[in-house]
Amino acid sequence: MKRTCIALILFFLTTITSATAVAQDGALVKLKSEVLKEVEVVNEKGEKETRLEPVSSAMPGELITFTISYTNEGDEEAKEIVLTNPVPEHMVYEGGSAEREGILTSYSVDGGTSYGAPESLTVTGDDGNERRAISSDYTHIRWQLTEPVPPAGSGAVSFRASVK
Repeated sequence: MKRTCIALILFFLTTITSATAVAQDGALVKLKSEVLKEVEVVNEKGEKETRLEPVSSAMPGELITFTISYTNEGDEEAKEIVLTNPVPEHMVYEGGSAEREGILTSYSVDGGTSYGAPESLTVTGDDGNERRAISSDYTHIRWQLTEPVPPAGSGAVSFRASVK
């Protein structure tokens, strides 16, 4: 069975990086990561609009968008692609921002050791009792593409988090 497994770790304030991964099935998948923040600007018409721009600095409460773009540069389909991204320690994941149609999204609350659906995750609360995890408990996000990526095919996954 052809299998592609790609893990990419983004670090806070990494503006743009590129990487190429050779999949186990010979597919060549190019990855690009971006860390962007929403910036309000005035457009050519004099109207205010929000744009995503590379992060040069961020203040507490600002939302940052982490994006992984992928392109299959090989001659065969890339199958079973898995992308993993930590939520930086000084950030809080914005619930629901990582889900994508046709992609299985799972989360970790234990530093990336195990993953599950939000309703299956638990943590120990400040009172010592186990409780259901909430989005601010997430340490990692994992996306599993459910469809192969054809040659020259591409896509992207992303999530948003706010600065603590």
